[in-house]
Amino acid sequence: MLKKISVLFVFALFGAASLAERSATSAAQDTLVAFRDNNCVTCHARSNGLQLDNRYFQWHSSLHREKAVGCEKCHGGDPTVTDKKKAHAGLFPPADARSRLSPKNLPETCGSCHQGIVSSFVESKHYQRLTSSGLGPSCSTCHVHMGSEIVSVPQETAALCSTCHDSANALMPKRPEIPGRASEIMLAIKRANGVVAWADRLIEDGRNKKVDIGDQEREMKIVHAMLAEAKLSWHAFNLDAVRRKADASFEAGTQVKDELRNKIYPQQ
Repeated sequence: MLKKISVLFVFALFGAASLAERSATSAAQDTLVAFRDNNCVTCHARSNGLQLDNRYFQWHSSLHREKAVGCEKCHGGDPTVTDKKKAHAGLFPPADARSRLSPKNLPETCGSCHQGIVSSFVESKHYQRLTSSGLGPSCSTCHVHMGSEIVSVPQETAALCSTCHDSANALMPKRPEIPGRASEIMLAIKRANGVVAWADRLIEDGRNKKVDIGDQEREMKIVHAMLAEAKLSWHAFNLDAVRRKADASFEAGTQVKDELRNKIYPQQ
């Protein structure tokens, strides 16, 4: 009898431990744990109709959700109340000039988090046209709702620029050369990205092999800053300046990459 009680106790203990482990795992995997007290998220996580459900799932799979940015940060409203009318006070559709998502207001809304990018954007002719006539592009023109798209493929970049600069219904002055130049600059940025990623992998190899690569690690910090500046400058749409910065980061990255290869794999 004692043996049976001992066995039952072990099984009960194991079961309790397993349940606790599953509960801990479940809590760790709960993607909404940061929004437990956010009634906007709590409500929209339930089915609210076809359009709202798709809007919610777009946010749910976005970097905004991963960074704990809730609905109210961009749309406004009060996430602390459960009353629908009070929660939606001050919310307007994007077509309404009072909306935080109105094209003219988007730079200010997005700038609360993305200060560097917006500071670059306000230097552009795009922003000047947006504020003067309302016909210029704004943040959502390129990044869509909730910044869920980042155009980085050269062909997609050209196609996006073409919608304003090279189409029969273009709102901007017709300049068919701009899409091609934009595509070329995106290629330059991707090329710089490629060599920087290569150098970063070599740095990891050097650390694993205990090779002295201190100088190259310091140089790569500078290269990363150069590439970040090129990407930031893209939002001012000074295409010549972005190309120069992208090419400079590629050349500097290539030099560091070659130094690393010679140090880590001298015979190859």
